[in-house]
Amino acid sequence: SITKIGNRSVIKLGDKEIDYNESFRFYITTNMGNPHYTPEVSTKTTVINFAVKEQGLEAQLLGIVVNQEQPSLEKQKSDLTVKVATGKRKLIDLENNILRLLAESKGSLLDDIELVDTLQVSKVTAEDVTQQLKVSEETERKIDAAREGYRSAAVRSSIAYFVLHDLSKVDPMYQYSLDSYVDLFVKNIEDSRSITKKDSAELSLVERVQVINDYHTLSVYKSTCIGLFERHKLLFSLQLCFNIMKQKGEIPQREFSFFSQGGSSIGIDKQEPNAHASWLGDKAWSNVNELELICDGLKAGFEEYAEDWRNWYTSEKPEETALPEDWDKKVSDLQKMCMIRALRPDRVVFAASAFVSKNLGAAFADPPSFDLAKIYHKSTSKTPLIFVLSPGVDPTEQVQMLADSMSRHVFQVALGQGQAPVAVKAIKDAQKDGYWVLLANCHLMLSWMPDLESLVEASCEKGEMHKNYRLWLSSSPDPKFPLSLLQRGIKMTTEPPRGLRPNMKKMYN
Repeated sequence: SITKIGNRSVIKLGDKEIDYNESFRFYITTNMGNPHYTPEVSTKTTVINFAVKEQGLEAQLLGIVVNQEQPSLEKQKSDLTVKVATGKRKLIDLENNILRLLAESKGSLLDDIELVDTLQVSKVTAEDVTQQLKVSEETERKIDAAREGYRSAAVRSSIAYFVLHDLSKVDPMYQYSLDSYVDLFVKNIEDSRSITKKDSAELSLVERVQVINDYHTLSVYKSTCIGLFERHKLLFSLQLCFNIMKQKGEIPQREFSFFSQGGSSIGIDKQEPNAHASWLGDKAWSNVNELELICDGLKAGFEEYAEDWRNWYTSEKPEETALPEDWDKKVSDLQKMCMIRALRPDRVVFAASAFVSKNLGAAFADPPSFDLAKIYHKSTSKTPLIFVLSPGVDPTEQVQMLADSMSRHVFQVALGQGQAPVAVKAIKDAQKDGYWVLLANCHLMLSWMPDLESLVEASCEKGEMHKNYRLWLSSSPDPKFPLSLLQRGIKMTTEPPRGLRPNMKKMYN
């Protein structure tokens, strides 16, 4: 707290009292996407959230895609925005000048020649500016209408980014930079021009935007999957699918809530007795009662076609088995998935995979195989390559094999007590001479990670690094791992392949 001693204002810091200036202001920034502060901190500070929101990002991405596809149109938009703002500013200045002269005028207003002349000039100028503004604003509306054709590309890209952003709630290592995402979006717009048989100029606007959407969405999926654990890959594609379908109005909230949370609102006392207890558990019957709210007539169907429902319920793959009666024609894909969640939760993963495959594309249900060489070629000397470790897997051998195939030298440092100076020297030498540094087990030296973060940031700002230099890091998941390193770097998970197909894919790659 601030106290007065005579004419002095003083503030206590620790055990010392220092002079306090009323003009002093203290600003603190953080790159954390969703920081949580204690009530004590919140009451003593003013928190301003500069994090990008859906609408703001959509507007940015719209400008980017239009600038890539029709740069002249985006330049006109930019120039007109400045022109309109300048015109409005000029009108305000004219009004302020008139008010100032009126306030300063003495005696009769008609005798004030300067005021009369200024009013005359201001009137003519105001009419000219107003007319120019009308023309500019009309032109701006036409340009905005033309830009709207690309709106769906901006919407899709914005959706994908916020799905990425929310992955940090699943694992603290899943951090993604907006700057890197925008760079990927621009690259995908450029690359998508070469994937169609038609020339881009021959495509209609709707077709071109669809190509951009399909290419970018799949690219985001593939580039993200390399940094996700296997158990989270389907979750990511399902969330991507849900959000895209929600934006189109294809996901009713009640059905989504049932699938994500399950049935719970109907009390047991309000349910009809379970007449199928010999093969259907009470919990499943409770879910059937809840499902009735989104699948009208389901309970009656259980009564009338009990044997058919029993056969479906006990089938090996209910997600691939036709529903009794004509329910396959009555229900949507999501409603059928809700049925499987309610009655056969052991098959939800398979049903979700089929749902994604049907509604987003088969490629989104088949994660790409791990290819370290491809990942390396997407990196630069400014991009750390980060292995997120799982138990029993050591990526050191893979890095060494890649280095040998490219005739690169790798300097390995197993982090631990006293290894910080060795690591710093290795990084600085490698940046100068163009070899690779592998810092293994970063989770064992988390207290030193902020120093590494500062070293990487400073090196990237200077830009004085050999083009062949690479920094490889390995760490177990930990919420204390520096955000900027995770956002700047390319993340890769290391897990042993599960099942025959993944093992065969890994072997052939």
